[in-house]
This record gives sequence, C-alpha cells and structure tokens, in this order.
Amino acid sequence: MDAQLKKYCVSVLEEGRSRLGLMLGIVSRVVGNTYEVVAVSSDTGIPHAGDQYPLDAVYCREVIQTMATVTITEIDGVKGMSLHPLYGLIPCEAYISSPINIHGKVWGTLNYTSLDKRMTPFSAEDIAFNEDRAARISSAIAVARL
Repeated sequence: MDAQLKKYCVSVLEEGRSRLGLMLGIVSRVVGNTYEVVAVSSDTGIPHAGDQYPLDAVYCREVIQTMATVTITEIDGVKGMSLHPLYGLIPCEAYISSPINIHGKVWGTLNYTSLDKRMTPFSAEDIAFNEDRAARISSAIAVARL
C-alpha cells in the first residue's frame, strides 16, 4: 500500500475511533489464511502495520466468512467468545468490523476494538458509519490500483 493511501486509511481510523470511542482501529488485508495489519490507529502502540496473524486467530475471521459487519459489545458475555484464541492474549470487549470489498470479494476489514466493555450496543448509525468508511477505503484502493 502506498504512503498516501496508508495516510488516508489512518485518517479514517482516527475519525472512527473518535466517533465510536474505541481504543484501536485497524485496516487489514486478508490473503488466504493470513490477516495483515495494513494501517493502524491505537492508544496502545500495538499492533503495527505489517504485523501478520493466522486468520483463525483474529476476530475478523467471521467478517471474512460472512462478508458482513459484525458487532460485539461484550465479548466475555458472548457464549464461547472468551475461548477465542485472541481473547486470552488481548481480551478485547467491544468490537465492530466491516468488510472492505474489492470487485465483489472481501479484500480485508475495517475494524475497531476496545479492552473496555461497551455499555450500549452499536447503533444502526454506527454500523452504517463503519460500512460507509469501509466502502470509501475500498474505492480508494480501487483507484490506487488503476
């Protein structure tokens, strides 16, 4: 990803973190069974752009499989989610993620997480916001490829 596109993604992530009140935003790229952090905005300084994880080890796996937005306001409260491989390492509680689609296929995700539980569910407006920003990133990637 070129520097200008990465800068755009970071600006989208910062806007989303501010709106949603979450500590971490990631634009990811998924190739096969590998999840790669492409751009990040984080209070913690981790993860880093370029970090890679097995797709089965990240929450975005379900977004990739369903090709749809996934929201969780309390992972510990969702049956089985506390057994997720990532939860033991990084016990994220709030999570919203939307697919970034390129030519009808999932290219990656736009996702936000927090270690803190969210007191209210994500609203329809929050979901629409995230899906809109994922579509904008998709358009920017498509233009950059031309």
